[in-house]
Amino acid sequence: MIWDDPATRARLIEQVGADEYNRRLREHQESSVVSIVNGHKIRPVNSRFGRLFMVGDTGTAFSTQGEAERFASEQDPACD
Repeated sequence: MIWDDPATRARLIEQVGADEYNRRLREHQESSVVSIVNGHKIRPVNSRFGRLFMVGDTGTAFSTQGEAERFASEQDPACD
């Protein structure tokens, strides 16, 4: 599965339905975690700006893993 391709994701949701699509997406996101800082899971994502590191559910991403980890360490602990 190519999660970075909107057309591929659209086909998958049509094939398997919303519940199964969301399950697979969560599974993919969990398997992509590169570190956990202060309870925040950090994972790489591809965007129109290139590869970024997303900090949990904060909606914030950085160009380096180190920046993401510093940001996560300064946030309230995540409640996962």
